[in-house]
Amino acid sequence: MLLGKIVLIAVITLILGITLSKFNSEFKVYITVIFGILVLFLLFTELKVYVEEIANLFVRYEIRTEYFNTILKIVGIAYICDFISLLCKDLDYESVGKKVEIAGKLIILIYSIDIIKVFLDQVLILVNG
Repeated sequence: MLLGKIVLIAVITLILGITLSKFNSEFKVYITVIFGILVLFLLFTELKVYVEEIANLFVRYEIRTEYFNTILKIVGIAYICDFISLLCKDLDYESVGKKVEIAGKLIILIYSIDIIKVFLDQVLILVNG
């Protein structure tokens, strides 16, 4: 159902973009940005339910939730940077998009250091007994 909504919105966006860009090329930019925001809104609304279910699993099995928060941040950063990078590419600002990708990768590295430390701590506990 969600994919159907996104495909329908994409087709409408394409038709509007092609039609309105004949009158003014700026409309294509606006329509592209509005489409991206609308799709992200639909996806995040749907994703919220599943994230809450996973968070409940962490609580049920007494797993520390800060790991889950960090993982969510990493995944969110990856998707947001990819989205912005593709948007920049669509608008012929590919060099800006590449810099967004690099910044996202470095931020992911920074956040992942905490996860790596926890993983190494667990491995050392298992090895040392």
